[in-house]
Amino acid sequence: MELNVLRGEIVRAYHTQNAFADAIGWHKNKVSNMMTGKYKPDTDEVAIIAKALGLSEERFCLIFLPQKSPYGDKADTVAS
Repeated sequence: MELNVLRGEIVRAYHTQNAFADAIGWHKNKVSNMMTGKYKPDTDEVAIIAKALGLSEERFCLIFLPQKSPYGDKADTVAS
């Protein structure tokens, strides 16, 4: 998870982590732990975060899927 990019999106949309926590119904400590890497959100929580921040698909992938699959990029190897 790219925390600096996520932090920027939170500040852009809500100005503070506390305001963001209130908006998504989390305790401020949970958001703080996420932002320091002590807590990793599950898929349902990631969906809540993405919706609350209005993330585009590109920004979502940059934040939550910053690395390519360990199995390689199969899209370039289309069978003929």
